[in-house]
Amino acid sequence: MKSPIAILGAGNMASALALHLARHKRPVRLYCIEPDVEEDMRANRCNTKYLAGHRFPKHVTATSDLAAVLKDAEDVFVAVPSFAVAEVIAKAKPFLSPKIKSVASITKGLDPKTLEPLTLSEAKALPTRLRRKVCTLGGPAIAAEMAKGSPTAFVVAGRDKTTISRVKKLLEIEAVKCATSSDLLGVGLASALKNPYAIALGLCDGLGYPTNAKALVLALAIEEMERLVVSAGGHIDTATGLAGLGDLIVTGMSPHGRNRTYGERLVGAKSKHPADLGLGTVEGIAATTLASKLARRRKTKTPLLDAIDLCLRARQNFERPFVQYLKQLKLS
Repeated sequence: MKSPIAILGAGNMASALALHLARHKRPVRLYCIEPDVEEDMRANRCNTKYLAGHRFPKHVTATSDLAAVLKDAEDVFVAVPSFAVAEVIAKAKPFLSPKIKSVASITKGLDPKTLEPLTLSEAKALPTRLRRKVCTLGGPAIAAEMAKGSPTAFVVAGRDKTTISRVKKLLEIEAVKCATSSDLLGVGLASALKNPYAIALGLCDGLGYPTNAKALVLALAIEEMERLVVSAGGHIDTATGLAGLGDLIVTGMSPHGRNRTYGERLVGAKSKHPADLGLGTVEGIAATTLASKLARRRKTKTPLLDAIDLCLRARQNFERPFVQYLKQLKLS
């Protein structure tokens, strides 16, 4: 029997990964805590809630039994929301097999305590033998598009060349390409930072600002991302590559981008809570607060990020700090 692939999570990206990895004909197991999703997968081989329109092969399964998901798995993908990472990793730790050869995280966020990318915190929480086998996946990858076979790219970043090469081989096909990087910190940071800036691009949409404004905001965002990534110890080219610029473009321009949609719906809204705006988890909200703290800690100037933070702290007229920022902006 071929070794299983474990995916911690059963949301849209976790499901798209499962569909993609199923081509290896290895058992693919999703860790799922939502009974309706688990039942849909069992009875219909579908995940209508998160990836409608796709049918999964029989060797892709979903269960809330974490021990069963991880049993004999050689490759583990972490694809849960940022707020759930610490809890899920802690629960998974007793069931991590000595056979594991890679742990790849696609969760994008910052640790509230250390302000470092969650991937680094995940690695520290794992058994010592697995820490160098951790890598992160960044880049412009919208789950629904990847599931349909549209050209997609990831950057696989880590500290161990063998692990990076293994994950790249697992993911790459004609429609999916993978760059590689040793900048684990930079890729993790850029992946988290693009979410706040995607909210700003959404604010442009909500305000009716056309492409001139969005191009300006995009350029300013990448400048700030470069400064913050470098000040934290990452590589400058990470911000202008797939993990930074590439991911920000897709998140800030795509109709599927939840952070962009949140920014758009925030304009003129009476509430800033995602549920009131018809949305689920918006990763950029927590990321904005934490990235702003990181910028202050690193003494890095990030006026656009500061304006987004003010929007999210406001009690009404949420878009006003962003509008004021653009009015008062001076370019050198």
